[in-house]
Amino acid sequence: MIEVKSLKHTELDCGSKHVVNGESRVNSFETPNKKHRTDEKYPDSVRTVSLYLKSIKHPLNVKPSGNSYLPVSRKEGSLSKLQQMGFLGHFPDELIFTLLGYVDDKLTLKNLSHTSRVMYAYLQEDDLWKKIYIKSLKDGQEEFKWLGSWKNTVLGIPREFEANLQLPDNLVCADVLYRPFQCSQIDYEQVFQRIIKEEEQYHHDALNNCMKTLPQGRISRVPESLMSLESFNSQHHGTPFILTNRDESRWPRWDFQTLLKRFPQVKFRQEAVEWNLSLYDEYLKNNHDESPLYLFDCASTAMKTLRKEYVAPKIFQEDLFKTFNINEEANVNCRPDHAWLIVGPKRSGSTFHKDPNYTSAWNTALTGRKLWIMLPPDITPPGVGTDDEESEVTSPVGIAEWVISGFFNDALKISECLVGITFPGECMYVPSGWWHSVINLDDSVALTQNFVPVSKLANALNFFKNKRQQLSGFRPSQVKTSLDYVLEHVLGRREENEEIRKLKEYRDKFNLLDLGKKLENEDCGEIMTSQLPPMPIFELFKEMMVACGKETQLNEGLVKLAKIERQNYEAKVGKSRAWEKLTEETKDGSFSFGFAFDESDGSSDETN
Repeated sequence: MIEVKSLKHTELDCGSKHVVNGESRVNSFETPNKKHRTDEKYPDSVRTVSLYLKSIKHPLNVKPSGNSYLPVSRKEGSLSKLQQMGFLGHFPDELIFTLLGYVDDKLTLKNLSHTSRVMYAYLQEDDLWKKIYIKSLKDGQEEFKWLGSWKNTVLGIPREFEANLQLPDNLVCADVLYRPFQCSQIDYEQVFQRIIKEEEQYHHDALNNCMKTLPQGRISRVPESLMSLESFNSQHHGTPFILTNRDESRWPRWDFQTLLKRFPQVKFRQEAVEWNLSLYDEYLKNNHDESPLYLFDCASTAMKTLRKEYVAPKIFQEDLFKTFNINEEANVNCRPDHAWLIVGPKRSGSTFHKDPNYTSAWNTALTGRKLWIMLPPDITPPGVGTDDEESEVTSPVGIAEWVISGFFNDALKISECLVGITFPGECMYVPSGWWHSVINLDDSVALTQNFVPVSKLANALNFFKNKRQQLSGFRPSQVKTSLDYVLEHVLGRREENEEIRKLKEYRDKFNLLDLGKKLENEDCGEIMTSQLPPMPIFELFKEMMVACGKETQLNEGLVKLAKIERQNYEAKVGKSRAWEKLTEETKDGSFSFGFAFDESDGSSDETN
């Protein structure tokens, strides 16, 4: 991308470009869907948004890579990038950053930054310093006082004392430096202004019980008082929806300042760090991260208190994962973490993911608005990579980069894609297996819980049985305690069968393992398969359901599981047969997908 200072905005290549009044504009490819239009006050479904990025100057005057092709005059005696970098200047920017990423000593990085103006620019990239900060915490060092950036914090230099260095024009033209800065300046309020305006109308109408069919691609709203458990399990469990409630006291009125006053010195989990809330407050007030740290906490002492101060909607209280807590009095409970407090500044959020163990979830916004982008289980989001089993999911770019690069518009062109905004007091339902990404449009506080309703039991059983390597959240020590309890108190008098033998076999293997205290309490998803054999969660879960009086629901779920397995098997067989047909050899020695070689002279026929 070439920075053009004469333009008010730099647009993205998400459509056909043209110039109007000195501005580069992009067609937004709007495709209204007339079929779903029900009222003139509701606009047609908009399948893309126009993306505008302000052309803001980088603080060091770093430019996008494209500017390196523009002619520029240099002052006499000034050194070029190659002269300042030596042989290192021949390397691509990405390779330089890869090499710098191996440096884990702050003094070495600091000294490198003083070798030249160019290297100083490279070492302003905060991700390099963030790695060192996180490593220092793992090494047992105390928390640093936040000083406005990861570099300043690690080096202990207040931002106001930092050198105000300006690079000559086009001395450093590097997307790896410019793009993160550009992403940190994104204004979602402007980017999504049309969607926000429409969702505000839908939100207002829902609060006034004015229920209307929305345009295609939007998430419907339902009053909490009108959604019954029977209706949820029979009709609505498979599609996202937003629960609304006119009662302002329905949910706790927590904002960040309320939490800060109550728990200033309590440590909460913020992604790769664990800070007390007062330090996180300093970070929120002054950071320039491309993707700001997101507080996502389930285990703090504060969360144990807060969990008692709200009640989940009735339709979400039927949760079969509660059976993992088979004996609360004896502390026999191997259920994965499931209730979370979420706090984040605007521009924070989560990239595309599916919730763990094929659980469903509800998410209530207490303060701030959240933009949701959702896709069904069988449609991988644009810009996201995964294998056939979805054991490896990669989202190579952050949220802002995903939007800026045009993937957001690509997603909206998929007819099954759903978009919606939850306003304070609204609760989003996320069905199991659905891809979803969330962008905080404001500073936000939210609550979320994972659960398994009866209508989704078969999906969870299928995951436990056929995707054992993808289990997460289960801790070996807790599973072992639960397994011992089930074998002794539930299965002790039952005649031994294959599944009981599997449970005993795993118990015996576990007793022989030397995991140590740390691994015993580690999330099983973080432990290497060479250290821990696949857990018998499928067999254990079934026995716990029976012990908790859920045998009828279990049997119904197993019948549905058999159908799911049959469908998956037939799908695999179909793919295999299609490949065999595609590659089968014909009578003339060629293959059906078109490679025909003339082997008479050892070369292929290229005359056509």
